[in-house]
Amino acid sequence: MTYLQYHLLFILPVLLALAGLTVRRRGPLAGAYNPRDRWTWGWFWALPVVAAVYTTPWDNFLVFREVWTYPPERVLGRLGYVPYEEYAFFVLQTLISGLLLLLLMRRGGPARVTPRPGLVRWGGAALLMGLAFVGALCLRGESTFYLGLILAWAMPVLAGQWAFGGDLVLGRARLFWTAVLAPTVYLWLTDAYAIADGIWQISPRLTVGLRLGPLPFEEMLFFLVTNLLVVTGLMLFLHPEALRRLQRARPVLKPWLGLTALYLLLKIPVPLWPAGFPLLGTLGTACLALAALTYVAGLGGWGRAVGLLALGAGAGWLIEWTGSQTGWPFGLYSYAGAPAPTLWTVPLIVPLGWFAMTVVATLLSRGRPLLAGALLAAWDVGLEPLMTSRGYWTWHDPHPLWSGAPLLNFLGWWAVGAALSWAFVRLVPRLARPGSGLNPAAVYFTELLFLPGGLVLFGQPLAAGVTFVALLLGLGLVQAVRWRT
Repeated sequence: MTYLQYHLLFILPVLLALAGLTVRRRGPLAGAYNPRDRWTWGWFWALPVVAAVYTTPWDNFLVFREVWTYPPERVLGRLGYVPYEEYAFFVLQTLISGLLLLLLMRRGGPARVTPRPGLVRWGGAALLMGLAFVGALCLRGESTFYLGLILAWAMPVLAGQWAFGGDLVLGRARLFWTAVLAPTVYLWLTDAYAIADGIWQISPRLTVGLRLGPLPFEEMLFFLVTNLLVVTGLMLFLHPEALRRLQRARPVLKPWLGLTALYLLLKIPVPLWPAGFPLLGTLGTACLALAALTYVAGLGGWGRAVGLLALGAGAGWLIEWTGSQTGWPFGLYSYAGAPAPTLWTVPLIVPLGWFAMTVVATLLSRGRPLLAGALLAAWDVGLEPLMTSRGYWTWHDPHPLWSGAPLLNFLGWWAVGAALSWAFVRLVPRLARPGSGLNPAAVYFTELLFLPGGLVLFGQPLAAGVTFVALLLGLGLVQAVRWRT
């Protein structure tokens, strides 16, 4: 049997049957929008597009690494590394799961919200992000490689869905799990047949070895998480409370937030491409700098925002270049051999980081320069082992305190950070009183996860633990100052 024949026998008949049943059952979806309106069907047809766009690079990498292989005589051809029929699977599976959900929603009860919504949303999101981190760790082993690819790829998206509306999904738990498990079990059976028939193969070298008949554990997990993504996404789009949440969130859905999200997303591919750390790191820090610039422009106008960028990045570059030449104010170090892009030996990621994180620390400290400097010094506790291991700078100081850096380095970070924060507040006073809404200060909390996590992935668990404690102490100091005042 060829891959096309597999679709014709196992996938298309189910799709056509579900389409027929869904069209014949007229009437509104229970607790959702009328199935004839543009909202319902607009999101229904958008999901396959989103699935194809998000899955295509991941799938190509997976086939490139020969986790999945396809005999040439079983496929029509390839686009990149992936057969045409595989691209079709992205769309067909999404349509099948979506149609089944729409069919079930016509028979379900009204839309509800599960009890303890905060615990469900944020507890579930934290658990799923923990699984994403486990997946990143699994990428370091050969037998756990496929498992790691699935977890690192799917769990961050599922965590975002759950943080937005996990309580809405579990408000109709029976419908949700029926819509997830029914297509999952069916695809398990067809996948087992395809593997046994040789339509495609799964590398035993890159899997943990647990199987149910011919079906590896990772394949079972793959179909489960993909159906979770589809069903969760569509249920959220069709829940009336989800639309109300979007409307309430509209005032904070600013450009800076999208740039910050892009900064965080660019961290996810690092475990898959460690050699690309310089490119991903520079792009991510540039996104964070643009996010800070955009946010500051909303507080004080574009003129002052650009001035703040010039001051922060310019002073950061000048201080780093001077420090690498003279040993003052950080100690003896050099940028020899630092990854590109650089500006007169100083990597661009460094001055961009000085600007962006000084804005973050100033917002978090509510304009207290000494406290902002302490937050930056605590952040540098994690930067030193990470960036020196990546070759960004090399320490030559005879009195090292931590990862080759002397005590003078951390005092220098505190002093320079405090001075920049003081200047930032003088130029844009509203940085000291940003209000109660969401702002880039939240980035410091994400560093509590990503910076120690990156150190673990690069084989430095002790440094990760010390970094986590340092960042936690910085946040504790912020809270202590707020309590006192």
